Amino acid sequence: MKISYATGLIVVGVLYGTLALAAQSGTMIKPEILYASPAGNSARLGSVSRGAPVTVIKRQGGWLQVASGHSRGWVRLLSVRTGAAYRSNGAADIVGMAQMATGKRQPGQIVATAGVRGLNEEDLKEAHYSADGIAQLERYTISGSTARSFAAQGGLRATSVAYLPNPAQGGR
Repeated sequence: MKISYATGLIVVGVLYGTLALAAQSGTMIKPEILYASPAGNSARLGSVSRGAPVTVIKRQGGWLQVASGHSRGWVRLLSVRTGAAYRSNGAADIVGMAQMATGKRQPGQIVATAGVRGLNEEDLKEAHYSADGIAQLERYTISGSTARSFAAQGGLRATSVAYLPNPAQGGR
């Protein structure tokens, strides 16, 4: 039986499309808490251990919704290696670095430079004032003396930086 070139392309396209729709498998590269939603302050549903196989269901920002055994929840994107199974001997990491350096990284493989930058357009559209959120941020404030002490322990020192000229006043 002879199959035409066009028929072959259609069959390959359908197969490829079917595979693309399938859930992606991955492996936990560190122990992680399973959260109810993609936020670190959401309810904790359980945990998943390092090396555990997971099925990636959905991605949202820096989070992945995964299923592992009978558990399902959200974990941080950088805690999951998708594609090939996790190897603890370091060989996979060396290959990954070589692929990054040559630009030949395989699609779907997540690396530490995932490029998650925080807010996306959808987040901004849904944003609203939150007094609880402001209060939570204020819990992270420290005094000037505490900051100076921390900097001194790290060997940091103050440096003055000149302000850029104001473009409204003719500066460039």
